[in-house]
Amino acid sequence: MLDSDEIILANEETGDYETDSPLLGKYVELFLNNAQIANAQNDKRILFYRGQSDKMYSLTPSVFRNGLLSNEHLLIQDLLLNSPDEFSSIESNVECLIKMQHYGLPTRLFDVTTNPLIALFFACNDKSDKDGEVIVFYDYMQHPNTIDVKCLAALAEYSGSSERQLLSFLTDRGLTNLELGNLTKLTHIPIEAPQNNERIRRQHGAFLLVGIHDNEDGNTYQKASFDLRPYLVKDFGDDISRSIIVPKEEKKHLLEELNVFGINHSFLFPELEHQAIYIRNKYERS
Repeated sequence: MLDSDEIILANEETGDYETDSPLLGKYVELFLNNAQIANAQNDKRILFYRGQSDKMYSLTPSVFRNGLLSNEHLLIQDLLLNSPDEFSSIESNVECLIKMQHYGLPTRLFDVTTNPLIALFFACNDKSDKDGEVIVFYDYMQHPNTIDVKCLAALAEYSGSSERQLLSFLTDRGLTNLELGNLTKLTHIPIEAPQNNERIRRQHGAFLLVGIHDNEDGNTYQKASFDLRPYLVKDFGDDISRSIIVPKEEKKHLLEELNVFGINHSFLFPELEHQAIYIRNKYERS
């Protein structure tokens, strides 16, 4: 959440805000209701969120789109060959994927946030003619160094299609004594994001690391694209709302209210090119 100094600065930058009917409180109430239910469970699961500007969007990481999955290993190899110095000091496969995604390479990482207001911003920030959605997750967050996370991250460079090939691939990377049956059943793992860049810190970022899953022929050892929505957006019987729809008519209003608290494009994307876009859009709208 934003601290008091950031909120004061946001108000100074945006000036007076006028509205006939504040909307943000309605969504805060929904988020707090979910939090109260989660807190009562008394376990280590946490709530985290993803905002999507069109409620009809699937839940698929970028490398699952546009036919890229079959070349996932080549995407990574080419980037490592072209920019070796950028990754020479990084030992973790997960951190490599995070950095690659940060600079626009499609990966099997799926951005989420632990701050529901950040997710609400992303649900409103595009597609003004479509209803948005805040998707709510409630799960255990794993550290990037756990064995399952290491395996799924390594599989980004895997291109085989058999049990022998998968076992050989993992063994070559020092990942041994594994239950392949359990590994291939993992649809995703929520992982903590290393707080090593300002964008992740400001967005309260975390990730879903997506697994390989079965392909259409039922081959559990070959990569296949799939939609996480059926696994994550459903009634789990715990009274936590997994999907909060944001009507298109409310998007502009909510963005104005979030801006009062400093949650805007400029704050969430601190890089210079994004600052320039924010300033340009600010004056184009006026």
